[in-house]
Amino acid sequence: MLDYFRYHFGIKSLGDITWAHAVNSQEKLGSFLNNRDTMFIESDILLGMRGDLIAAHPPSTRSNLTLKELLISLKTSKQGLKLDFKDPEAVYDALDVLASMDLQQPVLLNADILQGPGGKPSRFDPEEFVSSCLEKYPRGILSLGWTTSCDPGHGYTDEQIAYMLDAGKVLTEVTFAVRACLLPSSWNVLQRLIEKDRYSLTIWNNEEVGKELQIWIKTHTDPNKTMYDLLDQDNNQLQVW
Repeated sequence: MLDYFRYHFGIKSLGDITWAHAVNSQEKLGSFLNNRDTMFIESDILLGMRGDLIAAHPPSTRSNLTLKELLISLKTSKQGLKLDFKDPEAVYDALDVLASMDLQQPVLLNADILQGPGGKPSRFDPEEFVSSCLEKYPRGILSLGWTTSCDPGHGYTDEQIAYMLDAGKVLTEVTFAVRACLLPSSWNVLQRLIEKDRYSLTIWNNEEVGKELQIWIKTHTDPNKTMYDLLDQDNNQLQVW
């Protein structure tokens, strides 16, 4: 993945990768497609009201952007694609559609496969998600995360990290999606996730990342092992580096 973005975008590290988050409409796709300032387009994938595969974030079940339309558009671009699965029932068919498109760029396949700090039980079966991705789209790069809530007093636990490492043990390249607000309270255990080569973190947020936390992230994380999918208060990419 890094070699691809180095070649096409001239970056030096994973931390240089830029993102367009929640691209779940034709209008938003049009804003970011083939934009040199955006290296990864991220869309949420689920089954719509009519059983079709669409780009939408729960609780919405409507969208004017289908998965097939999204993939056809990406064929004209060098940008990477991140598919964030919100519905386990959508995974198998979505991977079939993805495989039929023969995209040349990196594709991240993301799901919250485990219950994390303050999170609800995951809807996904970890082993089934990983094995389905490997079977149907082996070129994809797994992005594995936890269900969470933002309570900085409760971070990721040793047990949660151990379960995740076990879920990803068959993967040679993987990124683990971790919530920014939980980093300081659980950094000692999170570092276990990136001990292997080609294992990385993707730091994301669903709430403001204040100056203090930004400084913490810059001080403690390594851009060679970390991607920063962070938004500011205006839902624009937050530049940490």
